[in-house]
Amino acid sequence: EGVEDASTMLARIWLTRERESDVWKPLRKVDCKSLNESRGEEVVVDGGRATADPRGGTLRSNYVSRPATRLIPATWFQREEKKNNSKEFVLVPLPEADAWQVELLYQNAVRAASSLGEGIDEILKEEVVLETQPEYKLCVVRNHGGMLCMRKKPRRSAFLGIGEVQFTLQRGYGQYTIEGEDDENALGDLTHCVFIVHGIGETMWSRQESSTSSIRDDVDTLRSTVNRKKVLTWRDECKRCERQKKPPPPPPNRVEFIPIEWYDKVRSPTHALVESLRAVTINSIPALRAIANDVIFDVLMYLTPEYCRAILECVTNQIVELYSTFQRINPTFVQDGGKM
Repeated sequence: EGVEDASTMLARIWLTRERESDVWKPLRKVDCKSLNESRGEEVVVDGGRATADPRGGTLRSNYVSRPATRLIPATWFQREEKKNNSKEFVLVPLPEADAWQVELLYQNAVRAASSLGEGIDEILKEEVVLETQPEYKLCVVRNHGGMLCMRKKPRRSAFLGIGEVQFTLQRGYGQYTIEGEDDENALGDLTHCVFIVHGIGETMWSRQESSTSSIRDDVDTLRSTVNRKKVLTWRDECKRCERQKKPPPPPPNRVEFIPIEWYDKVRSPTHALVESLRAVTINSIPALRAIANDVIFDVLMYLTPEYCRAILECVTNQIVELYSTFQRINPTFVQDGGKM
């Protein structure tokens, strides 16, 4: 039980999350393979939209201004039940030092249980104190179905084990898919770069509590939709050529979409226009106040020469800066005839 990857050489899965309360999410499979082969060097991932630093343990965006997220590798995972749903669980990666200990005990159990092994009885008696979590021990047990599994238990057990929290450990992450990965991998060369500038109200749409998608979300959705449509059309064409016994067409070109955000860069909370608007909006009606301060205010900004100039300069500077970054990540883009 708990063996999702039975391979001899267990590959590391790289995971990331923004906040401590978030669930760890794996990177694309192709990116995990690149990181495992990188020998600690930085790797451009997610189709060039992010850079992974395995030594620093961070994942940072290349085209979007957001805090870097944590990045860790893992081979063994701890199963934890989801809140309010005991039938489902989330995978929590074990620190690498602990994972090595788990893997060693697992390999010993596999050898002991093999045809030429000495039997599993001695392994069932063995207990290993985890290096980074010394309050827990590791052992091999039989579950209710008689199958062997790896368990993480408290070193100090409760009376008769009542109320004792035990965790089943899982080898490997298991099969998973990242939305859009297969489509993007099927595409050909990158031939176009498109910059998308948001309109009014982005201050409101970008809030986490907003039910309306932000420019970042919309651009991600647009990219996925375009890629999916391109790949579906191409595969249909491949099937048609196969029926007609013709050579298959080349894969469709890839288009990168990059959002340009100015809403958080040109607003000054001390400006007279901002203070005047806040003074006349009603505190007792928060929804109306938010629309006035975050949506209507953008219109007033653009109609004010000072703000209009600042917005245009902000957008222009960002396009120049991000295109420079884009060319650094894709050094042959112009040489290969790419267009912006």
